[in-house]
Amino acid sequence: MKFTIEKNILLENLGNVTKAISIKNVIPVLNGIKMELKDDGLYLTASDTDLTIKSFIKRDKIKRVEEEGSIVIQSKYINEIIRKLPDDTVDIEVIDGLKVIIKAKTSQFSLNCLRVEDYPAIKIDYQKDPIIIKGGLFKSIIKQTSFAIGTQESRPMLTGLNMKIQGNILEVTATDSYRLAKKTIALDDFVKEEIDITIPGNNINELDKIINDDEPIEMHIFTNKILFLYKNITFQSNLLSGTYPNTN
Repeated sequence: MKFTIEKNILLENLGNVTKAISIKNVIPVLNGIKMELKDDGLYLTASDTDLTIKSFIKRDKIKRVEEEGSIVIQSKYINEIIRKLPDDTVDIEVIDGLKVIIKAKTSQFSLNCLRVEDYPAIKIDYQKDPIIIKGGLFKSIIKQTSFAIGTQESRPMLTGLNMKIQGNILEVTATDSYRLAKKTIALDDFVKEEIDITIPGNNINELDKIINDDEPIEMHIFTNKILFLYKNITFQSNLLSGTYPNTN
């Protein structure tokens, strides 16, 4: 793998996927960011198995591509190095599949990498008819409710944000049993099946940090996970298993 890219483009996308890296990871390779340079562009992936974030940089946003390939780079090193580079462009080259050379005009760094073959396969699923909501509206819903999410691990369901959809009515609830925040809105489209899910609070707060405008968000909801598509970002979170308390 060998390519040249603008520093700011790479740094922004690295910052987004790094939100899925957990200090509690027991699998060493999950402390890294998987980089895959393909014919259509550069894919960045980070995961702690509970939360997975993928970011895609189109080929036309990469200044030069000399060789495609893939590598897993330790996240704490790659972000720090790219941030401190003095130049506007970055050259990245993988040597023998286990070392990466990062160059700017006046700087050069060499990092040992992790085997891409050891990175676990992460299944990304999509639905035919996702629920679509404006980014700005969804961000405001998170802001107005997530502050009431509980933090006590002894009551795991209260550490999440509950979402119910019936027809075209979306109801979002958070409570720590002492205080409660609930937001109800009408969606543009009707949803065929009734939905009642609870998203881990930490994960929904990381999504809030990524949303920065009114671009539409696609929500693909399954029995044990939820997938958000926003711009060039795929954000997949496991759901909390159990029954959210009746807050009516």
